[in-house]
Amino acid sequence: MQNIHISAIVGSKIPVEEQIPLIKETGFDGFFAVYTGFEPLESWARLAGEQQLFFETVHGPYQFANRMWESGKTGDDYLNFLKSCVDVCRQVSVDKFILHTTVGNQAPDISRQGLERFRLLCDYSKSLGVHICFENIEPLPHLQAVMNHITDPFHGFCWDIGHNMCYTPHIDMMKLYGDRLMCLHIHDNKGVTQPGNIDYRDDIHLLPFDGVLDWDWFAAQLLRYHYNGPITLEVSDQSRPEYQAMSTKEYLAAAYERGCQIREKLQSGRTHC
Repeated sequence: MQNIHISAIVGSKIPVEEQIPLIKETGFDGFFAVYTGFEPLESWARLAGEQQLFFETVHGPYQFANRMWESGKTGDDYLNFLKSCVDVCRQVSVDKFILHTTVGNQAPDISRQGLERFRLLCDYSKSLGVHICFENIEPLPHLQAVMNHITDPFHGFCWDIGHNMCYTPHIDMMKLYGDRLMCLHIHDNKGVTQPGNIDYRDDIHLLPFDGVLDWDWFAAQLLRYHYNGPITLEVSDQSRPEYQAMSTKEYLAAAYERGCQIREKLQSGRTHC
């Protein structure tokens, strides 16, 4: 049976230290967290261990992702910073580090220097036993350039289905990278609400089944590519008034129930194959 994981809740008003015991109490098997260089990952990892909660992945910083493509010292310094993040992953025994290749609808041009930085990062990460999982985001060509450049199967793809819906519904991400799928970010939204205008505000991280995603189709995609890893939610309790009215425990219990529904679809699909 596939495990069900969740992110430390996006936008939550309570600290991760308080979320971790509740994540375990409401039924989840694991979690992941964002690391920007300041968060106490060692403390969180220790607390997760005490709760027998698996620390699945570390989501790398994304606010300055475009720096990897910038020339000179800015890009080199950012590469070194990401290497230091990989060091922390190793320290807390997390073997998957999730990265965005860009941020926003505009980024510096794809460059040989930028691609080489990603190769150097991947080589370094592999030397420490940490997989780099590149995540789909806005409709820029940089992700494909990086995935084409990094051919080592040690590294792979993080499919964010919410991003796929509201940023790139015209791109079949699984056709491109399904054979390199290593982890998931699962959440719902209303799709592209302004046709012709890709807007980060459409990325609202609803609970599954509260938006417009076809979850039968989603399950079929995972089955087609034989995904057996964790069912990992990345959701926000700030994205609807109904969520905000819940306690954190109530919200997590609701999220876990939605994860169970997805798991049931996958189990049903395997039974009927």
